[in-house]
Amino acid sequence: MRRPKVEVYTTPTCEDCRNFKKFLNEHIISYKEYSIADEPKYAEKLRKRSGKTLVPTIYINNQEFFGFVFNRQEIEKLLLG
Repeated sequence: MRRPKVEVYTTPTCEDCRNFKKFLNEHIISYKEYSIADEPKYAEKLRKRSGKTLVPTIYINNQEFFGFVFNRQEIEKLLLG
């Protein structure tokens, strides 16, 4: 199976963001993180890409998810098979 391209937009205070990163690390899934709190340009990039600035906004092979908890089953299916 091809390694999925995982990107996540986060803030340091977001518990759902931390839960998603913990899940990825537990399953040894690499990802690219964009902290919109640390880099305002990432907030603008996210707004242009999704029309929103919600965190976590997760992209798996360019498929968009708003939040980890509410989308966990679908995300697990994509990442774990």
